[in-house]
Amino acid sequence: MSKKNLHSEVEIPQALNLTTSVSLGPLQVEFLQRSLSTLEPRMPLCLTQEASLLAAISALRENNIGCVLIVDQRGKLIGIFSERDCILKVTAPAHEYANAKVVDFMTPDPVTQPPNGSIGYALNLMSQGGFRHIPIVDQDHMPIGILSVKNVVDYLVKSFTQALLALDTTI
Repeated sequence: MSKKNLHSEVEIPQALNLTTSVSLGPLQVEFLQRSLSTLEPRMPLCLTQEASLLAAISALRENNIGCVLIVDQRGKLIGIFSERDCILKVTAPAHEYANAKVVDFMTPDPVTQPPNGSIGYALNLMSQGGFRHIPIVDQDHMPIGILSVKNVVDYLVKSFTQALLALDTTI
């Protein structure tokens, strides 16, 4: 989803500020304010804008991942190609895409976050934007990570498991 389709950057922090007065159970404000690096996002798989559509689809399948990032010749992020892009935009038989470029099917100018962005802000972006992946970029807009909903779920399961194991079960 493109940046221009999201709520203003003022509305999102205001919404997050409202959460400071309520208990959110496992999603305490302290968790939501943590850095994205807490979730240990994986390194992204990047393809150049010259890559073929079929190469991008093969990369998704062979690496068992939900998206690839598309970069220009300098390595700067210009788009994201996800499973959803594949399902919604690649509708003809495969042989019709023999010469197609991924750049023609990607989502251009995806919403990004810096590595020190907050978990709560990223989750709100994902919810408002309706997407499952957020590229993490450095100050030069070079991809350095990819945050997925799976990162959040894995972190929560790990945290819940640790909390359960730490409970005193003696009566």
